[in-house]
Amino acid sequence: MRRFKLFSIGLLLMLCFGSFVLGQDRISLDVPIVDPTAITLDAVMNEAAWSGAAEVNLVTSAGYNIFSLYYGREGLLEPEYDEYYARLLWSEDTLFAFIHIDEIVNDSSGLYWDGQWVGDQLFVSLSNRFGVDLPDDGFEYDGNVYAAPDGPYHYLILGDQVTLNNEALTNVPEEYRKCVDQSDSQKVFLASDYTRWAVSIDTINGVWNLELAIYHPDVNAQGCVGFNIGGSQGSWQNDPIAGDAYAYYTWQPNIPDDPFGDPFGNGDPGFYNLNNSQYWAVLNFVPGPLDVKEEESPLGPPTAFNLLQNYPNPFNPTTTIKFEVPKQSAVYLKIYNVVGEQVANLVNGEVLGNGTYSVTFDAGNLSSGIYFYELRADNIIQSKKMVLLK
Repeated sequence: MRRFKLFSIGLLLMLCFGSFVLGQDRISLDVPIVDPTAITLDAVMNEAAWSGAAEVNLVTSAGYNIFSLYYGREGLLEPEYDEYYARLLWSEDTLFAFIHIDEIVNDSSGLYWDGQWVGDQLFVSLSNRFGVDLPDDGFEYDGNVYAAPDGPYHYLILGDQVTLNNEALTNVPEEYRKCVDQSDSQKVFLASDYTRWAVSIDTINGVWNLELAIYHPDVNAQGCVGFNIGGSQGSWQNDPIAGDAYAYYTWQPNIPDDPFGDPFGNGDPGFYNLNNSQYWAVLNFVPGPLDVKEEESPLGPPTAFNLLQNYPNPFNPTTTIKFEVPKQSAVYLKIYNVVGEQVANLVNGEVLGNGTYSVTFDAGNLSSGIYFYELRADNIIQSKKMVLLK
């Protein structure tokens, strides 16, 4: 069954990429799963789960993975960031992203917002349609937001405002309209329809932290999703001179440790989020540390769904839960407290074949008490009680 699963994953990746990706230089990142209850959207990356997250490093002490431009400041030796990185996790149908921007504060740099195309902007780009590119007409800079949530599209973030096309009235191309009377030919798109977020801003020290929970339909299917980060830099001192955001940049594509190097001679880093999605990184959503383990059964292959009693029980803080699957099925295993609130999601629709499986539950962040664990698969629901005793 494991061979079948690996074959299925490989086939899914082939379908995701298609022939379109051949010849394109895309990097690939494996994004680990996380229990959604372990993440609090507060713009602070202090949960232990982030330590194992996928890393997107633009500017760190280890070097540069960014394509930026001087924009009239040819004396610059490096982009004006002390640090710039993102961390990625996934759960159910959600991509969690923590983005940390530490911008140098001086006479030509510093966190500053004065609307779209002025000062600091952040683009967060997503797509599961690798065969569809952003329109490259140099005119429509609307973020392709009518293609959300599949993509390609990008969020425009200005300070604490997470938006789709700055919440402007947007012309919708005919292929994206759904109403027969064409009444949806123009629409205001809201980021809150797909995303939850928290933002922290320190303009004195130039630190801008964002924590996003982005809905995307391909995450739950453990498919593959294109992803990129880009934006611009500016300051109130330079705005009257430049008249707009003057230092555009992108994560992908780039020349490692050559932050002003132009990888394809395009001359414009902004192009790779605003008008082109061919070089966006590929995110692969993998089970990671919450993966289930297949167990040997002395009684042979199971013939019915069966949820076994956890052991040890009572426990502190970890326990093992076993369950039996008689045929290939999508399996869900969740933990609830006594008032019915979900506190953990251990198996999230993973397709498992005939066999006996186990998963470890760590309740280190929960208080003592009675909890219930529930198995759902193929219209079967079974639950049992366990006791956490600290």
